[in-house]
Amino acid sequence: MAPRVVITGVGVVDGHTSGVVSRLLDQAEARRLSRVCQFTVAAARLALAEASLDPGGGMALLIGTEFGDMVSTIAFVDGYLRSGPVGLSALLFPHTVMNTMAAATAIAVSAKDLSLTLNAPTVAGELAIARAFAAVRAGRIRACLAGGADEPPPVIVNILREAGAGSDVRGEGAGFVVLESLDAARARGAGILGEIVGAAWRALPARPHGIGRSAASRAIAAALADAGADPADVGHVYTSANGDGPREEWERALLDTALAPHRPPKRSLSLPTGRHSGLAARTVATAASEAGDRLALVHSVARGGNQVAIVVAGPDRVGPDRSTDEASSSTAPHPRGRPAERALA
Repeated sequence: MAPRVVITGVGVVDGHTSGVVSRLLDQAEARRLSRVCQFTVAAARLALAEASLDPGGGMALLIGTEFGDMVSTIAFVDGYLRSGPVGLSALLFPHTVMNTMAAATAIAVSAKDLSLTLNAPTVAGELAIARAFAAVRAGRIRACLAGGADEPPPVIVNILREAGAGSDVRGEGAGFVVLESLDAARARGAGILGEIVGAAWRALPARPHGIGRSAASRAIAAALADAGADPADVGHVYTSANGDGPREEWERALLDTALAPHRPPKRSLSLPTGRHSGLAARTVATAASEAGDRLALVHSVARGGNQVAIVVAGPDRVGPDRSTDEASSSTAPHPRGRPAERALA
């Protein structure tokens, strides 16, 4: 039987918490790392601190990002265009690859297990958390920092909007949740913030940067089935709304169709500060803390059709210690004790 997967830590930073970021980096890191890499390192350290977890080499890392460190990439190219080869920066060069945030963070926190960077519009952070949940439950990894990071370059955002990607509001920042098996968390006496009980990711038919016509969602149905739940069990929905009207209308149609006839309240954490991939961690943590005795659905859909659904249970539903056979069941949520303190920046 597959282990149950719980949340034991969360850390989120953004451009409004620069003081927190600077306190979590040493002088060498502050000099060497780009802004978005500083965000990811700081968020990872906050999440691990709340989880009271020493990676010890057995920590995996899954980061979702829409843009990578494109700010550094643009600066690197601009140096060459202005001054030729002598204008190339050796300090910027390592930041021109998409997985630079994962590499910098893995080194900083000594995470030596699986390291994976997922590049996708809008849904990258949720996709990283959903895939990390699947990997922990499958026994492929012991524990995982999962989330995302973005620092959107204005010139690229404008180009995407001109291409029809929508008038959404963008932000910058990074965020992680710590995921591990329930048995492992209990064995080390960790506080449990919530449980991921189901997740799925699918593709909906839509043109690139376009809105699809179908309101049928295989991802939501698959996530609920994975959780052993039905639409009536969902008490709260957390959406990916961030100012893109047509995309938000499509998302509402997908949710209303999948959860009909029930209409649980919907909210998004993307506004007014703007959406970035790191917000997925804050959304999943918030969903767990506010779920109560119901389940919460975290949902994200992108122009072009990428879709992710995550079903979250609060700490009160995790349940007391039970026999090994019972504790290994991942098909239904169970009651449990008190939520832990937050370490959100």
